[in-house]
Amino acid sequence: MKLPSLTSKQIEILILLYRFRFLNRYHIQNFLNHKDYSRINSWLKDLVEKRFIGRIYSRKFGENTKPAVYFLNTKAIQVLKEQKDISKSLLNRIYREKLRSKSFIKHNLFLADIYFHLNSLASENKSKLHFFTKTDLAEHNYLPEPMPDLYFAVEEDKGLTRRYFLEAFQKGTPRYALRHRIFRYFNHYESNVWEKTTKHPFPTILLVCPNKQMLGFLNKFIKETAEEQFDDSIQFFLTTTKKINKSGMKKEVWQKVEEIED
Repeated sequence: MKLPSLTSKQIEILILLYRFRFLNRYHIQNFLNHKDYSRINSWLKDLVEKRFIGRIYSRKFGENTKPAVYFLNTKAIQVLKEQKDISKSLLNRIYREKLRSKSFIKHNLFLADIYFHLNSLASENKSKLHFFTKTDLAEHNYLPEPMPDLYFAVEEDKGLTRRYFLEAFQKGTPRYALRHRIFRYFNHYESNVWEKTTKHPFPTILLVCPNKQMLGFLNKFIKETAEEQFDDSIQFFLTTTKKINKSGMKKEVWQKVEEIED
């Protein structure tokens, strides 16, 4: 079956949705660096009508001020198969995208917000940002399992590169799951797989918590785990979703685990 033709910008939109899963119109417009929002809306409307992407939008009072959210529809699979750096095994998840929970969608939109916070900060500091989503990293076997939400590196003008894993926890994540995630980082560090494969130092770990209660729990647990394993080589920094939404990814938003008051 012959598919309708798409512009290069529309294909770029499909690739962005492949990488980030869920994006709103503002995200897409900023990614494309396009000033004409009406043109963006035209491309998106066409993609929705041709069933390459799906659209989430509520007309309810109070909800209708929020921008529409977009995700890949099944027709996009045939187009993405022909693009570079696309994992064929990940395309099957597109069949289930329309069934994702509200919390999952909100989580992925937040990760896109983080990209723009980081990009703005990099531009301000005249540094270069290298940013990778879970999708980008899917076929790399030297990462902690399960993978962090993001990996990014900031290349500063003096030649220094700082590397980070970032994980944003959702509200209601049980404590046993939090403990498992922290153990996973310590174990992966001890395995030395990252250093052997990449020849780079182990990344700093950034943990975003939905509230102060989870932040306090993680702070205490990480400190205790480091003391028990006699290993304080891994650097953990914590913050809350609220702080990032208010102030972005600036240095003062983050608190090192050992510096947080109990």
